[in-house]
Amino acid sequence: MLKPDGMPQSPRLRFRLPELSDAAFYQSLMSDPDYIRFIADRGITSIEAARAYIDEKVLPDFEENEGVGLWIIAEKDSDDPVGLCGLVVRDGLDMPDLGYAFHKDHRGKGYAQEAAKAIIAFARSELGLSQLCAITHPENARSSALLMKIGFQPNGQKSLPKIEGIADYFVADLQSLS
Repeated sequence: MLKPDGMPQSPRLRFRLPELSDAAFYQSLMSDPDYIRFIADRGITSIEAARAYIDEKVLPDFEENEGVGLWIIAEKDSDDPVGLCGLVVRDGLDMPDLGYAFHKDHRGKGYAQEAAKAIIAFARSELGLSQLCAITHPENARSSALLMKIGFQPNGQKSLPKIEGIADYFVADLQSLS
């Protein structure tokens, strides 16, 4: 991947790098039962654990992957974090994975779709990528529906290192998406 010059852009949301001061948000998001069920149980049960996760996992991922990862998504009006969205480089996948997770208080507002579309545009224009993939838990119907709504096509299932069980696998041709 090429190191991007900027951040993804969207009308209502601001993308920014995670900071240690985001630990309370991470702890709240990652201890949500839906996050644990559909994404993973990272054991983030305290602010200290969230701070360590940001410092030891999240920020190094951005450095290792040339400036891309899961950005904090904040409302432009309030600057309050509402979720995470970005690109994940995973062992076992041939291309970057569109990933997202939104806090339970901010679901159903169209933020995931808006953020995902911004990531698609960014991946195409800033990174020069022609394809992205995405994975979801097989029982996460909302996430699967969102991916198909924004142009991803189901492409079977994958068993990946560091992920328990089987994931539904989706691929998008970025050149054909608007």
